[in-house]
Amino acid sequence: MLIIGRIGWVEPALGWDEHATWSAAMRTPAQLIDFAGHMDGVISPYYLFMHYWTSVFGDSLGWFRLPSLLAVAIGVGLVGELGRRLFTPGVGLVGGLIVALVPQMSRYAQDARAYGFSFLFAILSTLLLYVALSRPSWWRWIAYGAALTLLGYTHMLGLLVLSGHVVAVAVRWSADHDRRLLIRWPVVVAAAIALVSPLIRLGLTQRGTQLEWVPEMDLHQVLIAPGVIFGERVVGLLVIGLALAARWERPKLLGELAALAVLPPVVLITVSFFTSSLWVPRYVLYVIAPLALLAAVALRGLPWRSLTAVLLIAAVGFEFQQSVRDDRSHGGMDFRVAAGIVEKHQQPGDAIVYGRISTWSVRSGLDYEMRDEKIKPKDVMLRRTAAEVGQLDAVECPDVTCFDNQRVWYVGARQGGDALSNLGPQLKAKFTAEYKRTGYWVIPLGTIALFERRTG
Repeated sequence: MLIIGRIGWVEPALGWDEHATWSAAMRTPAQLIDFAGHMDGVISPYYLFMHYWTSVFGDSLGWFRLPSLLAVAIGVGLVGELGRRLFTPGVGLVGGLIVALVPQMSRYAQDARAYGFSFLFAILSTLLLYVALSRPSWWRWIAYGAALTLLGYTHMLGLLVLSGHVVAVAVRWSADHDRRLLIRWPVVVAAAIALVSPLIRLGLTQRGTQLEWVPEMDLHQVLIAPGVIFGERVVGLLVIGLALAARWERPKLLGELAALAVLPPVVLITVSFFTSSLWVPRYVLYVIAPLALLAAVALRGLPWRSLTAVLLIAAVGFEFQQSVRDDRSHGGMDFRVAAGIVEKHQQPGDAIVYGRISTWSVRSGLDYEMRDEKIKPKDVMLRRTAAEVGQLDAVECPDVTCFDNQRVWYVGARQGGDALSNLGPQLKAKFTAEYKRTGYWVIPLGTIALFERRTG
């Protein structure tokens, strides 16, 4: 996973969501606490971690994405260990290789967001659950609870893994009727949820602002869910097909893994039908692991078929593996190209303004790409930074009297062929009346324009 995830990991520019991580990581701990009270409270511990990480290692693209790569790689290693403990070393090896070759794992191993950590702690908590079930002691149960707590701190919806854990606990209790199990597991889970409850409360209060972009749930999204989770439909169908062929002398163990794979997305999808939608497939990325282990069980004792299956998964996922390393695969325009255009043509005294669509991300994108430039256009509309107001969006000047520069750059998300379409009516009127456009660059999903004041 380290090798695969390392290939092309700095090719994509920072995407929309990664700009939120960078914006948060550049704030002080006090500013991060303030920010958590307004939005992204559920992943504020991840932002705090990234703040200290960048303080030590810097914010170059490789260092910025390295925590996610390490988290996913360790998580894949734990998948192998889970397979070894539950089945055989061969099952663990093949299952781990399958997970490593799933295109979606590379996507989030190369993404400076919390999803890689959510995957890691979901797998760790599952492994520790089975350790505690096989050799019960309070210390092992406490370790399991600690992993659940870290999972909740990383991403609240990662705790949906408990829907699969409860099945494993119920199956084990039905076999030996150990009353201690009915005490220890609920106590540890309750303690973990209690520790995560402040973030849960924040998530519930911020839900309207955090997930307003998620489309309403419908049957089409249910039908395409397996392909979207895996990142490539054929890879998903291949792994799921192999998983359905799994056979083992302890069929209940296969049922436990099936529950771990099926219940988290089913619960999230079901809730999304009855409330505003929460269905974002990457929230349940960890369900790839039990499906891969079931597929590996189906291939147990068949080394040549195992090798063929692994190579086939690699082959059918190759095109998507390339696409997740595309310049713009992380969302939004290629901010490196946009910053390069501005750097090449800028002059001292230039100003810059941003479009009205995703202004916070466009501003952060240019700020990140030009962070080391000694000379860069002045952000003339900026009045209070996003960090100062505890938001992603900064506070801008309310009228068009904020600047009177000779040359002004415009950078915005592209919408049609009109360079001014996303400026807003006041700024558009000012540019139309007082400036002429002397430069114009169209890049995928973005527009850059240079305006100079009219003479006379």
